[in-house]
Amino acid sequence: MAVPHVFPSQVAFSEGQAQEGSPATLFRLRPTRSFRLTFFNDRFRFPDGAEHEIWSFEDETSGRGFPAPLLRLTEGDVLHATVKPSKGAHTLHWHGIEPDPRNDGVGHTSFEVTGSYTYQWIPQRGVAGDPDLGSAGTYFYHCHVNTPLHVQMGMFGPMVIDPAPDATVPTRPGARRAFVDGPEYDVTTEAIVIPYAVDPRWHRLGHAAGLAGEDVGLNRFEPDHFYLLGGQLASSRSPGDVAVLTGLTARVTDGRPGSPLPTLLRVLNGGYHPTMLRFTDTSGAPARIAEVISHDGRQFRDTSRPGEPSRPLRDTGHPIVTAMVAFGAAERYELLLVPTVPGRYVAHVDWTHWVTGKLLGTRSVPIDVTA
Repeated sequence: MAVPHVFPSQVAFSEGQAQEGSPATLFRLRPTRSFRLTFFNDRFRFPDGAEHEIWSFEDETSGRGFPAPLLRLTEGDVLHATVKPSKGAHTLHWHGIEPDPRNDGVGHTSFEVTGSYTYQWIPQRGVAGDPDLGSAGTYFYHCHVNTPLHVQMGMFGPMVIDPAPDATVPTRPGARRAFVDGPEYDVTTEAIVIPYAVDPRWHRLGHAAGLAGEDVGLNRFEPDHFYLLGGQLASSRSPGDVAVLTGLTARVTDGRPGSPLPTLLRVLNGGYHPTMLRFTDTSGAPARIAEVISHDGRQFRDTSRPGEPSRPLRDTGHPIVTAMVAFGAAERYELLLVPTVPGRYVAHVDWTHWVTGKLLGTRSVPIDVTA
């Protein structure tokens, strides 16, 4: 029986990850969705005029931009995603998805890639009424090598998994469902917001900074630049751009069948500080216009009756409607915008210090609501 390797220290563990050039994808299947992501580094000008060194990924059509390209697939797809690091060792980790360890992109349990590797996994199909099945939701992928630094440097991108169509749950033209039997939303106004803060000191560090035990200050994240990355998912962006959310649109809706389709706002925290998303009217008064329908790829359902179908909360008449959502690093939410009165509203994102609670920064975008 083989004796498991014991690392003498945390430093040896960090430095001692297995690295492979271009390993084969075992049990390879024919893909239905394929992506090819190549590492790059470049300098980008951000909305506040600052320039930051960014490391990220580009695909064959995206060009160099930030964040990395949106990956969109459907439950049941056979995903192939090939990473080509080209500079240092990297991985692709599918945050919130649990593939087998070889395809999970965590060097500690598999390997780090120096040449290329094709990750393979299949998002689970959902079943109407079942709270335990289905992968539909908002996720993201990121490098899992020297993770805090590489994610801060920009090596991440959003990922959306759509539900597989279900003939028992028809969908209106121009609509999509957030999960298999979830609420419908308007395809044209669907958007994502990714709060992201920059500590310029970190952006002057090297690929392996801190891995050999040297103190490079990765225990101190002190950002002084704050951004709302993202935008409407139906819109294309130009290569070389930093994609930012500049505004949202929505319709007055009461949530009943046949009412106007709501806007779906996907929220992905790309930073490390506690963050608050607040909705107000133009006077600053809280506005309860956000219905929370899922969190971290898990649907909010009524599970109070074991053995019976578990309905989405909206269908029970008890939706979660709020004026604010608090979240931490890497958390994701799906929110429907459900205002009952037309006009202009505002979405604010606050970053607060994790020890003192001090407000570090705020960014705001308008929400224009029509009848």
